[in-house]
Amino acid sequence: MLGIIKIKKSIPLFLSVCMTALLLAYPTYCVEGIVNGLENACKILIPSLFPYMVLSSFIIYSGADKYIGKIFAPVTKILFNLPPVCSSAIILSFIGGYPVGAKCVQLLYKDKKITAEQAQRMMLFCVCSGPAFLVTAIGAVMLHNIEAGIILYITQIFSCIIIGVCTGLYSRIKNKNSDSAVTVKNTVNKKSSVITAILEASSDGAAAVMSMTALVAIFSLLLNVYTKSGLEELITDFFNISDMQSRQWEIIIPIFSEVTMACSQIKTLSLPVWYFSLAAGFGGICVHMQIFGILRDIPVKRGGYILFRLINAVISTLAAYIIFAFYSPASEVFSVLGGAEAETSSTTLIGSAALIIMCAVFLLSLRKKELTRRFF
Repeated sequence: MLGIIKIKKSIPLFLSVCMTALLLAYPTYCVEGIVNGLENACKILIPSLFPYMVLSSFIIYSGADKYIGKIFAPVTKILFNLPPVCSSAIILSFIGGYPVGAKCVQLLYKDKKITAEQAQRMMLFCVCSGPAFLVTAIGAVMLHNIEAGIILYITQIFSCIIIGVCTGLYSRIKNKNSDSAVTVKNTVNKKSSVITAILEASSDGAAAVMSMTALVAIFSLLLNVYTKSGLEELITDFFNISDMQSRQWEIIIPIFSEVTMACSQIKTLSLPVWYFSLAAGFGGICVHMQIFGILRDIPVKRGGYILFRLINAVISTLAAYIIFAFYSPASEVFSVLGGAEAETSSTTLIGSAALIIMCAVFLLSLRKKELTRRFF
């Protein structure tokens, strides 16, 4: 036991020494990795996630989640055994991308709108790659086929709903609905004005995106050194991996580390389309570190969280494999690998529609007197 404690204490020193050695031994590869990571963040991460991070915080701070909860309360209660205020968090987690759901859960828990058990349970299925990443970045830009991106997105939603329903059923059986009632102490009085909510939401969104960008850059550095320093070939030779297995082996480390780099590698290796669902379903350690940073005040069981990320990856990959086995998109998704890439956009039909719906619900929830006083 004492030895394990000593090992844990020595891990920071070991990582610091390794990082210093990498920076000194491979400065060019490190710079290339940082540049690639920042480029991916500017093209994909920031445009696709920042608006949803701001929107999710705004809905919670402004109190609009209460009205959204009333609309979707029956579905939220029946399917997931969660209180109505969780509705907006679930919807935003499905359309906003990986950290958006975590941000919503963190805000709900901080405002005492949900219990710790409910927050832990929500984080088992409110982690999903959004349409801005799968439909636009993967489907339109990488694969040049929006239909393939839509299918990948559907498999992610399907897997999250299955997990949410199963965990909700387990909660009913275990607790006999004792945790379904939540004390919403002073939640109405905590509602901020529109201007204050916008300022607080913008600040939260900017801070979250900056942290995510830094992590993506670090993991991109590590992956670039891993692939270009000869370490990848050394490991392949050590495990005596054949040429036939090398393509699958090359994708293992990226899938477990950073999802954007993993998808780029899948495209480069021309692997089957369902590999994208595997990468997006797990999310990568980089994404999980972002989420753990957001949820630092919530007692989330990290082992259970990672286990359910693996379960999510298996379910979504199996669903994608079955769909692509019986249905092929209109064109070959890897037929334009050498051509000019489409312009990266932060908007998709699904994402834009969801954003408009959320804004409309909020506007309708405001009192007429407040609208008159604020705008006139």
